[in-house]
Amino acid sequence: MQSADTHNRENEEARALAEKVESTLIENPIFLERLLDRPQIKAMVSSTFFRGPLPPPEMLREYNDIVPDGAERIMAKSEREQAHRHRITEKSLDGEMSRDKRGQWMAFAITMTILVIATLFAWKGEMVFAGTLITLDLIGLASVFVIGRYRPSNNSE
Repeated sequence: MQSADTHNRENEEARALAEKVESTLIENPIFLERLLDRPQIKAMVSSTFFRGPLPPPEMLREYNDIVPDGAERIMAKSEREQAHRHRITEKSLDGEMSRDKRGQWMAFAITMTILVIATLFAWKGEMVFAGTLITLDLIGLASVFVIGRYRPSNNSE
């Protein structure tokens, strides 16, 4: 029984001393700065840094201690965020593919229209004009494909 009393007394003395040190540090912040400059104190003070969507497992366990199912909620949030990013990427790619298909169909329609017009002019005897139309059409199509192939993508900016 005596060791329990001794233990309680030591705890009370330690608490009183801690409060006294704390109040002294609050009143005189220069003492805290001097303490933090010491290598022994620097070794005791540590910080944690992590990178990525999820905290390390130890921190997840600590979240569970604070908030019921805290780790599960964090994991679910991360999974929802990842699914959202995947949907946005898919929509972006689908939009680009749709735009490219639409451009190809428009080029096809314009080319066919010009070929029909050139054929009509050739049939009427205007061979030079028909040849000029077809040549300009082919040059235009080739330049569009070449420029499109070497166009810088938006992702590289």
